[in-house]
Amino acid sequence: MLYLKLILLNIVFIKTMDASLVLDPLVNNNAFDVNLYEEVLDPAECARQIEYILTNDTTLLSQFLDAGVRTPRGMLEGNFVDMGNYFQCLGINKEVRDMSIEGKYCAIEFPLKQDELKWPTLPTLPEIPEIPWPNITWPPTWPSEPLTQKILDEEKLKNYNLFIRGRDNLKLLLGDDPELSLSRVAEGNPLANIRFQLAVCLPKVCSPKTALQIITPSFFGNISINENYCRLKNDKPWVAADTVAIVIFSVIGLLTLLSTSYDLRHSVLLERDPKEASKLYTSFSVYTNSRKFFTFRPNPNALTCLDGIRSIAMIWVIVGHTFSTQLSLPLANPLHMFDFLTSFTSLWITGANITVDTFFVISGLLLVYTVASKLTSINLIKNLHLFYLNRLLRMFPVLATAILLQVSFFNRITDGPFWEPIARNTNNCRQYWWSTLLYVQNLVNARNMCLSHSWYLAIDMQAYILSPLVLFWVLGRSKKSAWIALTAAVLIVITASSIYNFLMEFQSAFIALSRSLEDAMRYYFDYYFHTLPRISPFFVGMLFGYVMHLCKGKTIRLSKVLVVMLWILAGATNFCVFISTYFTMKADWDNQTVDSILNSFMRPAWAASIGWLTFACAKGYGGPINWFLSLHIFKILGRLSYAMYILHYPLIYIIYGTALAPIYFSVEYSIQRFFIDFMVAVIASYLVTVLIDMPFSQLIGMVLGGQSDQKRNDKKKNDDLKRADDVVPRLETDLNKTEVVNSQNGIKS
Repeated sequence: MLYLKLILLNIVFIKTMDASLVLDPLVNNNAFDVNLYEEVLDPAECARQIEYILTNDTTLLSQFLDAGVRTPRGMLEGNFVDMGNYFQCLGINKEVRDMSIEGKYCAIEFPLKQDELKWPTLPTLPEIPEIPWPNITWPPTWPSEPLTQKILDEEKLKNYNLFIRGRDNLKLLLGDDPELSLSRVAEGNPLANIRFQLAVCLPKVCSPKTALQIITPSFFGNISINENYCRLKNDKPWVAADTVAIVIFSVIGLLTLLSTSYDLRHSVLLERDPKEASKLYTSFSVYTNSRKFFTFRPNPNALTCLDGIRSIAMIWVIVGHTFSTQLSLPLANPLHMFDFLTSFTSLWITGANITVDTFFVISGLLLVYTVASKLTSINLIKNLHLFYLNRLLRMFPVLATAILLQVSFFNRITDGPFWEPIARNTNNCRQYWWSTLLYVQNLVNARNMCLSHSWYLAIDMQAYILSPLVLFWVLGRSKKSAWIALTAAVLIVITASSIYNFLMEFQSAFIALSRSLEDAMRYYFDYYFHTLPRISPFFVGMLFGYVMHLCKGKTIRLSKVLVVMLWILAGATNFCVFISTYFTMKADWDNQTVDSILNSFMRPAWAASIGWLTFACAKGYGGPINWFLSLHIFKILGRLSYAMYILHYPLIYIIYGTALAPIYFSVEYSIQRFFIDFMVAVIASYLVTVLIDMPFSQLIGMVLGGQSDQKRNDKKKNDDLKRADDVVPRLETDLNKTEVVNSQNGIKS
């Protein structure tokens, strides 16, 4: 069990793709300046500066030591990472003699498994005095039991202190007995997978290996040390993406200022009717767009419960990402988080990935529900280009905004010792922005997706592109052909995905302890991000959308027994989907048939339960559930849900990327972080919706099918004149009728 724990912690979180940031010096738009790191290196100057620091400046030496390497805190809890003091290190800057000594922050990796290990006495450099090391009394002998048994015995571990500083910490872990040392790093031993990641603070002219070999050549010359990354002040180069982002957002800001000024002058200062204002001139107005955003017009055909379903699903996604993102960060107690994730009480987190299928259901349902009453099969074929173009342009503003923010502002907004994930996302967006805007990123560059969570948008758009194959028959006059097309589409997709799943033999849990790293990677890239095994909920949603279309404006009578049975079936389906995760992620789970069945049928089953929930709430069988899902607060979150989905994940990474020390995991702390992540996402989404999404949506509507303001005003005037001309004949007719009635009643007019 310990082996599986350490393997999991060593993998980090697979969803973050690679654990390290690969910077290509041939690429000129990296998030970090690769050439800057190479240009500052000077081994001779490094030796000279280190000699000066060690011999002449104790204060400067203490600054480097204080900002640099320490023994990781919480090794008994699975933490093998120390982050030093990032800003203190980069703040070192001293001019002495003819030298400029500046700090450089580096992260080095020390694998516990080494080919050859020698533990010499600390050397004395030829021209540098010996470094004074603290006199620490070590345990006389290594414990007789293997360390794995010690870790399994928590009571013994509490009495055995591993918080020790200095080079002898490695001796303590490996032991003095060479034979015992080799057994502890042999294949199959959990210790063989341990890698210490330590922060070192060096003069910027030094590389970690050069500096360490200068100080202790006989010690560090015999062990393997990997340089993960180094950071310098102002190491984020200015690239073309920064210029493009600033220009575009500056133009939008100027348009917003001018449009809002015009709107306020027209509606507030001059007190004119807002309806008489130019729609074009007020399209970027914060005043008008905010008023529209908080205005809800009643619609008898609206499925109000969908706002609540969409909002709860979005909240659930943010909760899941708040917890899961911590797996990609240094944790002070990762074993505690592991114990939580593998416990029954964490099912509301480990099962959260199924909630994304809720969005697929809603998308397919609304597509049929809204289009079926507006188009016919012939009109769909004739306007197929507008069908696709409207969808692409509708999703473009927010998505393009998120990409622009990621390639520039998100990388510069702040900094921290664990900035690699943000830099990696920035690099991916600078290289593969085009695949995201074309919605093919899950198929073309799944391992390097710009906005790693945007795979959902790609699958949703691909399903939308395929939907006319079914919509053509749904929009026809024959209900029979519509039912055949919808049923056939659902069966074909489920059958094809089932064959694919049974052949590929994927794991079914998000974290499967019984599977290898290779299996986990296959699961994410070939199943979780792939179109075929994820598209079935969309077509199930289309089927329920047609049901809702047929029942629009009608009263549906269902027996109480049937309603209760359907509610029980939907609840039991959801419960089985959740509870299955608890068993399939266990270390002793070994049933590929069940895994394949779950991968093939649990998502369409979940989609069917969401479809029934929507139908029941819309037709009066939801009771208090419908009341709750139809609350007005969910209308606001429903309007923000698209922007929240796009923006929340990069913002979570930025918040966590500023951590200066390993985070101590607890459920209470994670819930507190969720509220922060949620509020930041709401505020950012509101700003993007009002400032960018609504203005561009209005412009797109005007270009694709709207009328100009002049034509609209002329038409309004003509209609008013026509109505005025009709007033006199109507009055004369009414007077004549009145005279006839009065004369018949003997009343003189």
